[in-house]
Amino acid sequence: MKKTHIKLFNEDLLHININQYVIHIQYGIGIYKGLITIETEGIKCEYLIILYADNDKLYVPISSLNLISKYNKIKNTNIRLNKLGNKNWKKEIKNLSKKIFDTAKTLLKIYSNRISKKGFAFKKFPKKYLKFCKNFPFKTTPDQSKVINSVLNDMFSSKPMDRLVCGDVGFGKTEVAMRAAFIASCNKKQVAILVPTTLLAQQHYNNFTQRFSKYSVSINMLSRFNTLTEQKKILKKIKNGNLNIIIGTHKILLKNLKWNNLGLLIIDEEHRFGVHHKESIKKTFYNIDILTLTATPIPRTLNMSMLGIRDLSMINTPPDRRLLVKTFVRNKENKIIRKAILKEIKRGGQVYYIYNKVQKIKNKLKYLTKLVPEGKFKIGHGQMNKNKLKKVINNFYYNKFNILLCTTIIETGLDIPLANTIIVEHADHFGLSQLHQLRGRVGRSHYQAYAWLLVSNIKKITKNSKKRLKSISSIQDFKAGFSLATNDLKIRGVGEILGTKQSGHIKNIGLQLYVKLLNNAIKNIKNSKKISIKDLLNKNIKIELNIPHLFPENYISNIKSRLSLYIKISSLNSIFELKQIKKKIETLYGKLPKLAKNLIFITEIKILAKQIKIKKIEFNKPGGMIKFFYPNNINIIWLTKLLKKKYKTWRIKDKNTLIFKKSFSKNKNKIQWIKKFLLKLKKN
Repeated sequence: MKKTHIKLFNEDLLHININQYVIHIQYGIGIYKGLITIETEGIKCEYLIILYADNDKLYVPISSLNLISKYNKIKNTNIRLNKLGNKNWKKEIKNLSKKIFDTAKTLLKIYSNRISKKGFAFKKFPKKYLKFCKNFPFKTTPDQSKVINSVLNDMFSSKPMDRLVCGDVGFGKTEVAMRAAFIASCNKKQVAILVPTTLLAQQHYNNFTQRFSKYSVSINMLSRFNTLTEQKKILKKIKNGNLNIIIGTHKILLKNLKWNNLGLLIIDEEHRFGVHHKESIKKTFYNIDILTLTATPIPRTLNMSMLGIRDLSMINTPPDRRLLVKTFVRNKENKIIRKAILKEIKRGGQVYYIYNKVQKIKNKLKYLTKLVPEGKFKIGHGQMNKNKLKKVINNFYYNKFNILLCTTIIETGLDIPLANTIIVEHADHFGLSQLHQLRGRVGRSHYQAYAWLLVSNIKKITKNSKKRLKSISSIQDFKAGFSLATNDLKIRGVGEILGTKQSGHIKNIGLQLYVKLLNNAIKNIKNSKKISIKDLLNKNIKIELNIPHLFPENYISNIKSRLSLYIKISSLNSIFELKQIKKKIETLYGKLPKLAKNLIFITEIKILAKQIKIKKIEFNKPGGMIKFFYPNNINIIWLTKLLKKKYKTWRIKDKNTLIFKKSFSKNKNKIQWIKKFLLKLKKN
């Protein structure tokens, strides 16, 4: 049997702690207060406690955890807890559902319009391409190879490509772009590479010219680094088809720029372009292949939701031999700065020193040259003369000096392999995502890299600053680094795909619930159904068998571990996945006790019920009922025969409900009977 990955619908909820905010789709925002075991008429079950306004508590059974999402607090916002039973939440969620439904309609319309247009089907040129690939100095990671194949398959198709490639800083997105650009060049098509900053344009220009040096491919750059005379010459060459690859900032979008045979547009960090620029891109490049690169993490659940609307590819693994950047948070002291710089330059490396106050940067240069006279320093910032800045960056790239004292202009895209130490002064003034981006400027090769985050006084910085600095310095693996800013970065990622307006909606209801509503809206539109918040509530299948089911405390004592397993189990969609997780549980904790076995059995019944479109199964001592969402996925011939034969114990009520009389003395027999009945009822 083919292995599958266990799907975790409430993935973020797995990492929830007591006193964190959660959101229940029916009741709104509350605070998670832990788990409690409640016994009702001799039946034990575990419940999740949510505290609401006026100290009201909601007890959510472990079978209904799919109705709960984690709610991440946005910086500088006050959260009001909802009141249980208050109609305000219902109104708010209904209005937001309508807006999200409109978003889904727009997305589907954009997608259908794009696929209806015919693009250019690129030819493969396998020998030339393989030779180009061999010049890549590193080994591609499995993720990278998969993404490259997806991009090339898009290009070989006659449907215009619109693929977004997400990968952390230094994970190899540029090589993906280079291989796509090479195929386009082989097909005599021009390539436009659009970047948000002149520094990134210069960086890409350096990398592309070096990588394509063995081929007769004409490459140039268009940015504020060019004089007016140079710009005119470049525009003429583009029009005449004498330029194959043009790398530039928003100047690429100029109205007077006429392309000879444009076939591929590569956009780096799309979110950094304004609405006006994005509209210009849509109008100008409506039927050519578009490849977008971003270091913004896209939530996995959103990725699933967007399938069939926009193509997304993820690079989650770092390059081979890549080492994690060692990160230190320290008070700003002369001996720490001197030691960090000397250690780097003694091994032939280079240093970034981030100082974000342009007015005082010359004074900082005097201070540093006096502190480390062994170093060669230069200044770089956005207010400098463009030619002077260009020269500084080029000289640093070619290792003509070893310490670049600069502002955050180096935050995006700058790739200097020998720069493996970064010192950030006043690190407590930066956001988490910005610190992550800055740290990503070092450690780009196989050398050990270091990040020094300096503050005036650790004891006096704000609580939020302490949290940010503790978070970024405690990362122990690359995957964790990519998911570092799980709140701000992910919301930015959603805005990047869906439009900036969506960020406001997400802040109101949380990312997880937003994704649930969006996913539901897309499915409804595809099935020609109207918007309904009840759809999500109805998906909560209720299995009430009056059988105790939980993980006993003496089996799994840790409350977070129990909650994590309940969440995983509640979101499973196949019996195979259930068997896999059962094996893992028994490997970790030993043989399942009776109550835990009951939980697994009831989950199996719930999965079968989901497949047959059953809404509720209720079974008490004299009998029970089975209620369907719509009985169109069942073996109707078998059921009709059963109803005729067992008319005394079975009957139909309200078209969608089966009523039956049955009783068992043992819970085990009851479970086995229901399972057997559902398997027969299921349409083959």
